Amino acid sequence: MDSTGTAKDTGLRTSGEVPHSGIYRVSHSQHHLPSEVTLLKDQKFPRCSRCSEPVLYEFVRSAPNIPSYPGGFTVTLYELPELLPDDELAG
Repeated sequence: MDSTGTAKDTGLRTSGEVPHSGIYRVSHSQHHLPSEVTLLKDQKFPRCSRCSEPVLYEFVRSAPNIPSYPGGFTVTLYELPELLPDDELAG
């Protein structure tokens, strides 16, 4: 994020390839998405579940010790869910 509180366009965006396994900050002004996600190297950056506008990402920190399981089991995140305000969840 820059000094105005908006995301820097680092080129890390929806459908691009994740360059490093780690934690990424999420920026998407159209919908309230999770603020950070953990992504694995060589996967694609996930899209917004509500629209086709790009989601921007900023690398926060590395996570090189993510275990790899026998048989190659991994979870791939294809889209980010919109988070609802607490008052909508209670209704």
